[in-house]
Amino acid sequence: MKRITFLAAIAATMLSACNTVHEKMLPTISGQAGEVVTVIEDQVWKSTADTILNILAADVPGLPQSEPMFDVVRIPNSAFTEIFQRHRNIISCRIASDSTANIRVAHDLWATPQTVIQIVAPSAQAFEQLFSDNRDKITGLLLKAEQDRIIQNYATFPDRQVMDKLAKAADVTMTIPKGYTFDMDTNNFVWISHETPEISQGLFVYYYPYTDTLMFTYDSLIAVRNRMCKAYVGGPSDGSYMTTDMHEGITTFRSFTFHGRYTAELRGLWRTEGDYMGGPFVSLTQYDEKHQRIVTVDGYVYAGKKDKRNYMRQVEAIMSTMKFAE
Repeated sequence: MKRITFLAAIAATMLSACNTVHEKMLPTISGQAGEVVTVIEDQVWKSTADTILNILAADVPGLPQSEPMFDVVRIPNSAFTEIFQRHRNIISCRIASDSTANIRVAHDLWATPQTVIQIVAPSAQAFEQLFSDNRDKITGLLLKAEQDRIIQNYATFPDRQVMDKLAKAADVTMTIPKGYTFDMDTNNFVWISHETPEISQGLFVYYYPYTDTLMFTYDSLIAVRNRMCKAYVGGPSDGSYMTTDMHEGITTFRSFTFHGRYTAELRGLWRTEGDYMGGPFVSLTQYDEKHQRIVTVDGYVYAGKKDKRNYMRQVEAIMSTMKFAE
């Protein structure tokens, strides 16, 4: 029995080593954040392009200007050479009359960290239907792949000092990359930001005693956000401050389970009362049972006339690592 166990351990070690060697041999992915290479023949593309683009290039919600969810690069199979095989996100479409419609997901086929979605269908019509029926699955896989890469990069270069200050001040942990600074710590409001001459990315963490479930409603969360921002987030001119843009339909609300906890999300636009600055924001609110409190992590971006999709995804990646400190 001991010999069998010993041999099994050796086999497992060898398999792990082989996987590690394989990963080391693969080149690093290419392509820009948010890009998707779609490999599909000309004739199929002509009849399905509208459906594909309506899904992959749909407007990102909660941004002040129109930006696509993904930047789609379409090529035929004949052009799918090594330069494209190394791309970060690939959707490979194959039409074979004797095939059964199916979707398979693979990782790190030609590069790392890579996501490849392989779609096979017996006809262009069947492919289009399959793609449409699985739109949420396909976009969800790609969005998660993009977020995982950001988190992996941030975890490689964390700012331990800022992270320790956050944990000590608010009993909340997040993976904060280098470049962020710890800007404010009051009794119930922490502000962390990354500033450049043209772009501002920031995170608020604020918390207050829990009383009842009505605190998770849209109106309640908006009211608290505006109160906190008015008190602590001053604008560039005297008397100005951040608030929520409340034009009809701009700010959305949804709830879901995140890290095992009920979570309420607000997503929309912020503006500066008394000034002209503004941009997108997203907030996640949870109940901290240990401390009997409501905790909100609020992320925002200011980027002037620049595209904001990728900057917001970077902030949301940080927010996705939020946990209550042990």
